[in-house]
Amino acid sequence: MAPSMLASSIFLPVMALLLPFSPTIAFHTSPLTSSASSSRLYKSSSPSDSSDESISRREFNAFGFALALGLPAASMNSMYTRTPSDYPLWPLLPVGPYKRKKTIFNTVVPDSIYTLEQKFGILNVQVPIRSTIVALKGGGLFVYDPVAPTKEATAMIDDLVKKHGPVKHVVLGSVAIEHKVYAGIFSQKYPEAAVWVQPGQYAFPNDLPLEFVGFPRGTRMIPSSMDPEVYPEDWKRSGLEYATLGPFISRDGAFGETVFYHGPTKTLLVTDTVVEVSKEVPAIFADDPAPLLYHARDTVSDIVEDSEDVRQRGWMRIVLFGLFFNPKDIDVKETDVALRERRPDINPDFAGIYPWVGFLFCLQYSLSCMQVHFFIFFNCLINCIGLGGRQGCLFF
Repeated sequence: MAPSMLASSIFLPVMALLLPFSPTIAFHTSPLTSSASSSRLYKSSSPSDSSDESISRREFNAFGFALALGLPAASMNSMYTRTPSDYPLWPLLPVGPYKRKKTIFNTVVPDSIYTLEQKFGILNVQVPIRSTIVALKGGGLFVYDPVAPTKEATAMIDDLVKKHGPVKHVVLGSVAIEHKVYAGIFSQKYPEAAVWVQPGQYAFPNDLPLEFVGFPRGTRMIPSSMDPEVYPEDWKRSGLEYATLGPFISRDGAFGETVFYHGPTKTLLVTDTVVEVSKEVPAIFADDPAPLLYHARDTVSDIVEDSEDVRQRGWMRIVLFGLFFNPKDIDVKETDVALRERRPDINPDFAGIYPWVGFLFCLQYSLSCMQVHFFIFFNCLINCIGLGGRQGCLFF
Protein backbone atom coordinates (compact mmCIF):
# COMPACT_ATOMS: atom_id res chain seq x y z
CA MET A 1 0.00 0.00 0.00
CA ALA A 2 1.37 3.42 -0.94
CA PRO A 3 2.14 5.73 2.00
CA SER A 4 -0.53 8.20 0.90
CA MET A 5 -3.16 5.44 0.82
CA LEU A 6 -2.07 4.15 4.23
CA ALA A 7 -2.27 7.62 5.72
CA SER A 8 -5.70 8.16 4.24
CA SER A 9 -6.99 4.86 5.62
CA ILE A 10 -6.17 6.13 9.12
CA PHE A 11 -7.18 9.70 8.55
CA LEU A 12 -10.56 9.41 6.86
CA PRO A 13 -12.51 7.53 9.55
CA VAL A 14 -11.53 10.16 12.09
CA MET A 15 -12.25 13.14 9.89
CA ALA A 16 -15.62 11.62 9.00
CA LEU A 17 -16.67 12.38 12.56
CA LEU A 18 -15.65 15.99 12.33
CA LEU A 19 -16.18 17.34 8.86
CA PRO A 20 -19.28 19.38 8.11
CA PHE A 21 -21.70 17.48 5.87
CA SER A 22 -24.30 19.04 3.62
CA PRO A 23 -27.57 17.44 2.51
CA THR A 24 -27.22 18.98 -0.93
CA ILE A 25 -25.10 18.09 -3.93
CA ALA A 26 -24.13 21.03 -6.09
CA PHE A 27 -24.72 20.72 -9.78
CA HIS A 28 -22.62 23.18 -10.79
CA THR A 29 -23.92 27.95 -5.61
CA SER A 30 -26.25 37.55 12.05
CA PRO A 31 -23.47 39.32 13.46
CA LEU A 32 -20.89 41.09 11.33
CA THR A 33 -17.89 39.50 12.99
CA SER A 34 -17.44 35.84 13.77
CA SER A 35 -16.80 34.41 17.17
CA ALA A 36 -13.13 34.16 16.22
CA SER A 37 -12.59 37.64 17.60
CA SER A 38 -13.21 36.33 21.10
CA SER A 39 -10.78 34.43 23.28
CA ARG A 40 -13.31 31.60 23.70
CA LEU A 41 -14.24 28.93 21.17
CA TYR A 42 -17.80 29.06 19.88
CA LYS A 43 -20.02 27.03 17.61
CA SER A 44 -20.79 28.39 14.18
CA SER A 45 -24.13 27.00 13.07
CA SER A 46 -26.33 29.59 14.72
CA PRO A 47 -25.08 33.06 13.84
CA SER A 48 -27.77 34.73 15.90
CA ASP A 49 -26.73 33.21 19.20
CA SER A 50 -23.36 31.61 18.64
CA SER A 51 -21.69 33.80 21.26
CA ASP A 52 -23.60 32.01 24.02
CA GLU A 53 -22.49 28.47 23.26
CA SER A 54 -18.96 27.23 23.86
CA ILE A 55 -17.30 24.08 22.56
CA SER A 56 -17.49 21.10 24.90
CA ARG A 57 -14.37 19.32 26.17
CA ARG A 58 -15.43 16.19 24.28
CA GLU A 59 -15.60 18.08 20.98
CA PHE A 60 -12.27 19.77 21.63
CA ASN A 61 -10.58 16.45 22.46
CA ALA A 62 -12.09 14.84 19.36
CA PHE A 63 -10.67 17.60 17.22
CA GLY A 64 -7.24 17.27 18.83
CA PHE A 65 -7.20 13.54 18.18
CA ALA A 66 -8.12 14.06 14.54
CA LEU A 67 -5.53 16.77 14.18
CA ALA A 68 -2.82 14.48 15.55
CA LEU A 69 -3.62 11.92 12.85
CA GLY A 70 -4.70 14.29 10.11
CA LEU A 71 -1.62 16.47 9.85
CA PRO A 72 0.78 13.53 9.29
CA ALA A 73 -1.67 12.09 6.76
CA ALA A 74 -1.82 15.33 4.79
CA SER A 75 1.95 15.70 4.99
CA MET A 76 2.58 12.18 3.71
CA ASN A 77 0.08 12.67 0.92
CA SER A 78 1.64 15.98 -0.14
CA MET A 79 4.92 14.21 -0.85
CA TYR A 80 3.15 12.51 -3.76
CA THR A 81 2.01 15.69 -5.48
CA ARG A 82 3.18 15.06 -9.03
CA THR A 83 1.47 17.72 -11.13
CA PRO A 84 0.14 21.26 -10.62
CA SER A 85 -3.39 19.79 -10.75
CA ASP A 86 -2.82 17.55 -7.72
CA TYR A 87 -4.55 18.52 -4.48
CA PRO A 88 -2.82 16.90 -1.47
CA LEU A 89 -5.70 17.64 0.93
CA TRP A 90 -8.26 15.68 -1.09
CA PRO A 91 -8.83 13.19 1.80
CA LEU A 92 -10.72 15.97 3.60
CA LEU A 93 -13.51 15.36 1.07
CA PRO A 94 -12.74 12.05 -0.66
CA VAL A 95 -14.89 12.42 -3.77
CA GLY A 96 -14.14 12.38 -7.50
CA PRO A 97 -11.89 13.24 -9.15
CA TYR A 98 -10.01 12.66 -5.89
CA LYS A 99 -6.39 13.82 -5.90
CA ARG A 100 -6.10 15.29 -9.39
CA LYS A 101 -8.34 18.33 -9.77
CA LYS A 102 -7.76 19.83 -13.18
CA THR A 103 -8.64 23.54 -13.39
CA ILE A 104 -9.65 25.50 -16.48
CA PHE A 105 -9.69 29.28 -16.69
CA ASN A 106 -12.29 31.34 -18.54
CA THR A 107 -12.69 35.02 -19.23
CA VAL A 108 -16.43 35.74 -19.10
CA VAL A 109 -16.32 39.52 -19.38
CA PRO A 110 -12.90 40.92 -20.37
CA ASP A 111 -11.20 42.83 -17.55
CA SER A 112 -14.15 42.18 -15.22
CA ILE A 113 -15.40 38.60 -14.72
CA TYR A 114 -13.34 35.40 -14.72
CA THR A 115 -13.97 31.80 -13.69
CA LEU A 116 -12.07 28.76 -12.52
CA GLU A 117 -13.69 25.37 -13.11
CA GLN A 118 -12.99 21.94 -11.67
CA LYS A 119 -14.99 18.71 -11.39
CA PHE A 120 -16.75 17.30 -8.37
CA GLY A 121 -18.94 14.27 -7.73
CA ILE A 122 -19.47 10.73 -6.51
CA LEU A 123 -19.95 7.42 -8.40
CA ASN A 124 -18.63 9.10 -11.54
CA VAL A 125 -21.54 11.56 -11.43
CA GLN A 126 -19.03 14.37 -11.80
CA VAL A 127 -20.23 17.87 -12.59
CA PRO A 128 -18.52 21.25 -12.89
CA ILE A 129 -17.83 23.19 -9.74
CA ARG A 130 -16.97 26.80 -10.35
CA SER A 131 -15.41 29.83 -8.72
CA THR A 132 -16.11 33.32 -10.00
CA ILE A 133 -13.61 36.16 -9.74
CA VAL A 134 -14.72 39.78 -10.08
CA ALA A 135 -12.20 42.56 -10.70
CA LEU A 136 -13.04 45.33 -8.24
CA LYS A 137 -13.21 48.97 -9.23
CA GLY A 138 -10.15 50.67 -7.83
CA GLY A 139 -8.11 47.45 -7.81
CA GLY A 140 -8.27 44.05 -6.22
CA LEU A 141 -10.20 40.80 -6.65
CA PHE A 142 -13.47 39.42 -5.26
CA VAL A 143 -13.44 35.59 -5.23
CA TYR A 144 -16.84 33.89 -4.96
CA ASP A 145 -17.02 30.19 -3.96
CA PRO A 146 -13.34 29.21 -4.29
CA VAL A 147 -12.40 25.88 -5.82
CA ALA A 148 -9.64 23.59 -4.55
CA PRO A 149 -6.47 25.72 -4.33
CA THR A 150 -4.14 23.53 -6.36
CA LYS A 151 -0.89 24.99 -7.64
CA GLU A 152 -2.53 25.26 -11.05
CA ALA A 153 -5.54 27.17 -9.69
CA THR A 154 -3.55 29.56 -7.50
CA ALA A 155 -1.20 30.29 -10.41
CA MET A 156 -4.25 31.42 -12.40
CA ILE A 157 -5.31 33.66 -9.53
CA ASP A 158 -1.80 35.05 -9.24
CA ASP A 159 -1.88 36.03 -12.92
CA LEU A 160 -5.05 38.02 -12.21
CA VAL A 161 -3.40 39.59 -9.16
CA LYS A 162 -0.63 40.92 -11.42
CA LYS A 163 -3.27 42.56 -13.59
CA HIS A 164 -5.91 43.71 -11.12
CA GLY A 165 -4.29 43.78 -7.70
CA PRO A 166 -4.48 41.53 -4.63
CA VAL A 167 -7.28 39.23 -3.54
CA LYS A 168 -9.30 41.50 -1.25
CA HIS A 169 -12.41 39.42 -0.56
CA VAL A 170 -12.99 35.66 -0.39
CA VAL A 171 -16.72 34.88 -0.22
CA LEU A 172 -18.38 31.55 0.55
CA GLY A 173 -21.94 31.98 -0.68
CA SER A 174 -23.28 28.61 0.44
CA VAL A 175 -23.42 26.18 3.38
CA ALA A 176 -22.80 23.18 1.10
CA ILE A 177 -19.79 21.04 1.98
CA GLU A 178 -18.46 20.90 -1.59
CA HIS A 179 -17.87 24.66 -1.44
CA LYS A 180 -17.08 25.06 2.26
CA VAL A 181 -14.31 22.46 2.31
CA TYR A 182 -12.26 24.43 -0.25
CA ALA A 183 -13.06 28.01 0.81
CA GLY A 184 -11.23 27.87 4.12
CA ILE A 185 -8.05 26.37 2.66
CA PHE A 186 -8.18 28.80 -0.26
CA SER A 187 -8.47 31.80 2.06
CA GLN A 188 -5.32 30.73 3.88
CA LYS A 189 -3.44 31.25 0.62
CA TYR A 190 -4.40 34.94 0.72
CA PRO A 191 -4.12 35.97 4.39
CA GLU A 192 -4.64 39.68 3.70
CA ALA A 193 -8.10 39.10 2.19
CA ALA A 194 -11.32 39.62 4.12
CA VAL A 195 -13.18 36.30 4.38
CA TRP A 196 -17.00 36.23 4.33
CA VAL A 197 -19.32 33.24 4.74
CA GLN A 198 -23.00 32.57 4.22
CA PRO A 199 -24.94 32.58 7.55
CA GLY A 200 -26.06 29.18 8.77
CA GLN A 201 -22.73 27.31 8.57
CA TYR A 202 -22.83 24.08 10.52
CA ALA A 203 -20.90 20.88 11.15
CA PHE A 204 -22.06 17.33 11.90
CA PRO A 205 -21.99 15.51 14.27
CA ASN A 206 -19.74 17.94 16.19
CA ASP A 207 -20.69 21.55 15.52
CA LEU A 208 -17.23 23.08 15.34
CA PRO A 209 -16.20 26.72 14.86
CA LEU A 210 -15.18 27.83 11.39
CA GLU A 211 -11.56 28.05 12.51
CA PHE A 212 -11.59 24.30 13.18
CA VAL A 213 -12.52 23.53 9.56
CA GLY A 214 -9.84 25.66 7.93
CA PHE A 215 -11.09 29.23 8.03
CA PRO A 216 -8.77 31.95 9.39
CA ARG A 217 -9.46 33.92 12.53
CA GLY A 218 -11.54 36.97 11.76
CA THR A 219 -13.82 35.23 9.26
CA ARG A 220 -17.09 37.17 9.10
CA MET A 221 -20.69 36.39 8.30
CA ILE A 222 -22.03 38.13 5.19
CA PRO A 223 -24.05 41.10 6.51
CA SER A 224 -27.78 40.44 6.58
CA SER A 225 -28.48 43.61 4.62
CA MET A 226 -26.71 46.19 2.49
CA ASP A 227 -26.79 48.70 5.32
CA PRO A 228 -24.16 51.38 4.55
CA GLU A 229 -22.65 50.87 8.00
CA VAL A 230 -21.77 47.21 7.33
CA TYR A 231 -21.80 47.02 3.52
CA PRO A 232 -18.15 46.75 2.38
CA GLU A 233 -17.09 49.86 0.52
CA ASP A 234 -15.27 47.80 -2.14
CA TRP A 235 -18.53 46.02 -3.00
CA LYS A 236 -20.53 49.23 -3.18
CA ARG A 237 -17.97 51.03 -5.32
CA SER A 238 -17.78 48.06 -7.71
CA GLY A 239 -21.56 47.75 -8.14
CA LEU A 240 -21.88 44.47 -6.24
CA GLU A 241 -25.32 44.00 -4.70
CA TYR A 242 -26.44 40.87 -2.92
CA ALA A 243 -29.42 39.08 -1.42
CA THR A 244 -29.45 36.16 1.03
CA LEU A 245 -31.79 33.17 0.93
CA GLY A 246 -32.16 31.40 4.27
CA PRO A 247 -30.54 29.87 6.14
CA PHE A 248 -33.17 27.16 6.47
CA ILE A 249 -31.99 24.87 9.26
CA SER A 250 -33.49 21.53 10.28
CA ARG A 251 -32.34 18.44 12.10
CA ASP A 252 -31.44 16.93 8.72
CA GLY A 253 -29.16 19.76 7.60
CA ALA A 254 -29.40 23.24 6.21
CA PHE A 255 -29.67 25.29 3.05
CA GLY A 256 -28.62 28.86 2.63
CA GLU A 257 -27.17 30.95 -0.16
CA THR A 258 -26.11 34.49 -0.91
CA VAL A 259 -26.30 35.60 -4.53
CA PHE A 260 -24.52 38.63 -5.96
CA TYR A 261 -25.46 40.92 -8.81
CA HIS A 262 -22.64 42.76 -10.56
CA GLY A 263 -24.28 45.85 -11.99
CA PRO A 264 -21.58 47.01 -14.44
CA THR A 265 -21.65 43.68 -16.33
CA LYS A 266 -25.28 42.74 -15.48
CA THR A 267 -24.13 39.38 -14.13
CA LEU A 268 -25.85 37.33 -11.44
CA LEU A 269 -23.63 35.01 -9.40
CA VAL A 270 -25.34 32.04 -7.74
CA THR A 271 -24.21 28.71 -6.31
CA ASP A 272 -26.93 26.07 -6.09
CA THR A 273 -30.15 28.09 -6.15
CA VAL A 274 -30.25 27.92 -9.95
CA VAL A 275 -29.12 24.95 -12.02
CA GLU A 276 -28.29 25.14 -15.71
CA VAL A 277 -29.09 22.12 -17.84
CA SER A 278 -27.08 22.28 -21.04
CA LYS A 279 -26.97 19.82 -23.90
CA GLU A 280 -23.30 20.58 -24.55
CA VAL A 281 -20.70 18.65 -22.61
CA PRO A 282 -18.83 21.07 -20.29
CA ALA A 283 -15.29 21.84 -21.38
CA ILE A 284 -13.81 20.54 -18.12
CA PHE A 285 -14.48 16.97 -19.33
CA ALA A 286 -12.09 17.35 -22.27
CA ASP A 287 -9.19 16.61 -19.93
CA ASP A 288 -10.71 13.41 -18.53
CA PRO A 289 -13.85 11.98 -20.18
CA ALA A 290 -13.83 8.76 -18.11
CA PRO A 291 -17.03 9.62 -16.16
CA LEU A 292 -18.85 10.25 -19.45
CA LEU A 293 -17.76 6.93 -20.93
CA TYR A 294 -18.73 5.08 -17.75
CA HIS A 295 -22.31 6.38 -17.85
CA ALA A 296 -22.71 6.14 -21.62
CA ARG A 297 -23.13 2.36 -21.38
CA ASP A 298 -26.53 0.66 -21.39
CA THR A 299 -25.31 -2.52 -19.72
CA VAL A 300 -22.25 -3.62 -17.78
CA SER A 301 -20.92 -5.51 -20.80
CA ASP A 302 -21.21 -2.65 -23.28
CA ILE A 303 -17.95 -1.50 -24.84
CA VAL A 304 -18.14 2.14 -25.91
CA GLU A 305 -15.69 4.00 -28.08
CA ASP A 306 -14.84 7.56 -27.17
CA SER A 307 -16.68 9.92 -29.52
CA GLU A 308 -18.65 13.16 -29.38
CA ASP A 309 -21.99 11.32 -29.42
CA VAL A 310 -20.91 8.91 -26.67
CA ARG A 311 -19.68 11.75 -24.50
CA GLN A 312 -22.94 13.62 -24.93
CA ARG A 313 -24.98 10.53 -24.01
CA GLY A 314 -22.87 10.07 -20.90
CA TRP A 315 -23.29 13.73 -19.99
CA MET A 316 -27.08 13.64 -20.33
CA ARG A 317 -27.22 10.67 -17.98
CA ILE A 318 -24.95 12.40 -15.49
CA VAL A 319 -27.36 15.35 -15.60
CA LEU A 320 -30.21 13.06 -14.62
CA PHE A 321 -28.27 11.50 -11.76
CA GLY A 322 -27.04 14.89 -10.62
CA LEU A 323 -30.55 16.34 -10.34
CA PHE A 324 -32.44 13.36 -8.94
CA PHE A 325 -31.41 10.94 -6.19
CA ASN A 326 -33.55 8.05 -7.49
CA PRO A 327 -34.76 8.54 -11.08
CA LYS A 328 -37.79 6.27 -11.47
CA ASP A 329 -36.94 5.26 -15.05
CA ILE A 330 -33.61 3.65 -14.17
CA ASP A 331 -33.68 -0.07 -13.48
CA VAL A 332 -31.26 -0.61 -10.57
CA LYS A 333 -29.85 -4.08 -9.96
CA GLU A 334 -29.90 -5.89 -6.65
CA THR A 335 -26.58 -5.64 -4.80
CA ASP A 336 -25.67 -9.31 -5.14
CA VAL A 337 -26.45 -9.24 -8.87
CA ALA A 338 -24.37 -6.12 -9.44
CA LEU A 339 -21.42 -7.66 -7.62
CA ARG A 340 -21.72 -10.97 -9.45
CA GLU A 341 -21.94 -9.36 -12.89
CA ARG A 342 -19.18 -6.80 -12.50
CA ARG A 343 -16.80 -6.45 -15.46
CA PRO A 344 -13.52 -4.76 -14.51
CA ASP A 345 -12.05 -5.97 -17.79
CA ILE A 346 -14.42 -3.65 -19.68
CA ASN A 347 -14.39 -0.66 -17.33
CA PRO A 348 -12.26 -0.79 -14.16
CA ASP A 349 -14.00 2.08 -12.37
CA PHE A 350 -15.57 0.98 -9.06
CA ALA A 351 -14.13 -2.51 -9.46
CA GLY A 352 -16.12 -3.02 -12.66
CA ILE A 353 -19.54 -2.59 -11.02
CA TYR A 354 -22.30 -1.03 -13.15
CA PRO A 355 -25.41 -1.31 -10.97
CA TRP A 356 -28.16 -0.37 -13.43
CA VAL A 357 -29.50 -2.09 -16.51
CA GLY A 358 -30.28 0.91 -18.65
CA PHE A 359 -32.16 4.12 -19.11
CA LEU A 360 -35.75 3.41 -20.05
CA PHE A 361 -36.64 6.90 -21.22
CA CYS A 362 -36.05 9.32 -24.06
CA LEU A 363 -32.97 11.30 -23.06
CA GLN A 364 -33.73 14.18 -25.38
CA TYR A 365 -37.26 14.57 -24.01
CA SER A 366 -36.03 14.47 -20.42
CA LEU A 367 -33.37 17.08 -21.11
CA SER A 368 -35.90 19.38 -22.77
CA CYS A 369 -38.22 19.12 -19.76
CA MET A 370 -35.41 19.94 -17.36
CA GLN A 371 -34.41 22.97 -19.43
CA VAL A 372 -37.99 24.30 -19.30
CA HIS A 373 -38.11 23.88 -15.53
CA PHE A 374 -34.77 25.67 -15.21
CA PHE A 375 -36.06 28.78 -16.97
CA ILE A 376 -39.30 28.82 -14.96
CA PHE A 377 -37.39 28.51 -11.70
CA PHE A 378 -34.95 31.23 -12.71
CA ASN A 379 -37.76 33.68 -13.43
CA CYS A 380 -39.25 32.97 -9.99
CA LEU A 381 -35.88 33.39 -8.31
CA ILE A 382 -34.95 36.80 -9.69
CA ASN A 383 -38.30 38.17 -8.56
CA CYS A 384 -38.06 36.57 -5.10
CA ILE A 385 -34.64 38.07 -4.38
CA GLY A 386 -35.58 41.51 -5.64
CA LEU A 387 -33.64 41.56 -8.90
CA GLY A 388 -36.62 41.23 -11.22
CA GLY A 389 -36.77 43.50 -14.24
CA ARG A 390 -33.00 43.71 -14.68
CA GLN A 391 -31.57 42.39 -17.89
CA GLY A 392 -28.25 40.64 -18.13
CA CYS A 393 -26.58 37.27 -18.08
CA LEU A 394 -27.03 34.58 -15.49
CA PHE A 395 -23.80 33.13 -14.20
CA PHE A 396 -23.13 30.36 -11.68
